[in-house]
Amino acid sequence: MKIIKNFIGILLFSLILIQSAVAADIRDSVVKIYTTTNRVDFYHPWQSKGSTALIGSGCIISGNRILTNAHVVSDQTFIQVKKYSDPKKYTARLMAIGHDCDLAILEVEDENFFKGVPPLEIGDLPFLRDMVNVIGFPTGGDEISITEGVVSRIEVTRYVHSFSRLLTVQIDAAVNPGNSGGPVIKDGKLIGVAMQVAPYAQNIGYIIPTPIINHFLEDLKDGRYNGFPLAGFEFLKTENPTLREYYKIKDKKGGILISRVLPYSSAYGKIQEGDVILEIDGVPVGEDGTFQFRNTDRLLISHLITQKQIGATLSFKIIRDGKQKDISFPISSFTLFVPNPYSVRNPPYYIYGGLVFTVLSADLLFEWNDQGNDAQFRAPIDFSYSYFGAGRLNEDKKKEVVVLLDVLPDAINVGYHDYSSLIITKVNGEDVDSFKDFVLSLHRAKGPYTIIETKEKVKLILKNENIDTIDQEILKRNSIPRCYSAEVEQWLNEKK
Repeated sequence: MKIIKNFIGILLFSLILIQSAVAADIRDSVVKIYTTTNRVDFYHPWQSKGSTALIGSGCIISGNRILTNAHVVSDQTFIQVKKYSDPKKYTARLMAIGHDCDLAILEVEDENFFKGVPPLEIGDLPFLRDMVNVIGFPTGGDEISITEGVVSRIEVTRYVHSFSRLLTVQIDAAVNPGNSGGPVIKDGKLIGVAMQVAPYAQNIGYIIPTPIINHFLEDLKDGRYNGFPLAGFEFLKTENPTLREYYKIKDKKGGILISRVLPYSSAYGKIQEGDVILEIDGVPVGEDGTFQFRNTDRLLISHLITQKQIGATLSFKIIRDGKQKDISFPISSFTLFVPNPYSVRNPPYYIYGGLVFTVLSADLLFEWNDQGNDAQFRAPIDFSYSYFGAGRLNEDKKKEVVVLLDVLPDAINVGYHDYSSLIITKVNGEDVDSFKDFVLSLHRAKGPYTIIETKEKVKLILKNENIDTIDQEILKRNSIPRCYSAEVEQWLNEKK
């Protein structure tokens, strides 16, 4: 027995040495990334927050491309990269970015950067208990770091960068700031990109696995990134026997109950509330909303949808009013009622009578995070409700949430100076469905007054006389360059 234990110990030690040797052979395919960023200030959308510097990791893949995390190069103004064995920094350019999957591609114009460096080959999705290497440049030193760990979980979870729910692999190897974007290696092949860690936990790191990487790269083949699709429905489990009996699926296996179909989504008008989905693309759906994936593993059904490219067709077997039927439809891109982080690149804004208006987004919600953590609990309750609460279901079928962000004090808006963070519902009695609709409604006003109504039943009444001149004086006093964003200017020019 002792001999067997010694043999197993020697075998495991040999495997570790082999993994380490493989990692050492590919160190030059791992790059250190130096990024200068300048993020827009969503609370003051006419300005940015100023330059900051950060360090991340990446790896060289086929086609003289560098693969890294989107959050390593988001809002970049300048990027440099450096190989492990070369002290020279090379200027890099952002070639493509997918905020939803937290991946990005960089390119280096100087071809000398890639000479003698083999690109990493992309491998397969690992299995539980597989041993992997995480390679990168984490904080704590300047040299390359190689850590080892084991795959402990494969599931669909939320990406911190974008709040998208996509496939992830959990590992117990150390993943620290600076590791982001670095390769995770098994048997000399790239099987993932280091992404994030679990807060308030030890040795729980998450990587973006190869199915997500391959989807991203395949999407880019036409030169344009479209992103991962969303069907646009919410569902309930059907574990309760009485519920199954009521919806006439007692004699069926599995199935999920559609509780809401989101307006403007691919599923809207195709799938209905009260439908029971039994299969997606021929794959049986469990009553808990999962499907069988690789032997006995199970994943959330969202992976069946997000593994598709935008424009592909989804097919469903459903029960509707007790009768089975098949439906199918192409799946398109879809922006949530309140867009997820990084869905809005430059927020539109409009200053009218000293009142500052913009669109509600997750990025705006998280501006409250400047004061600490858990921004969603300090943001205005109506804002949070529209994103985290039942407001996300968009029962009024609006395209965007228009908000009064702030008031720049002036005689024209006396009495309104304490108003901010209000949701706009009407202009001169007309419903507001989008920011463009709101802007054009203001410019359609013909009478002496403009009346802006909010969800809280507040009425903001402004005199239209000389309002453009007054706004220019307000802008000058507050050192604001323009009263509207470039997007708004384009809308106004279209109407001239």
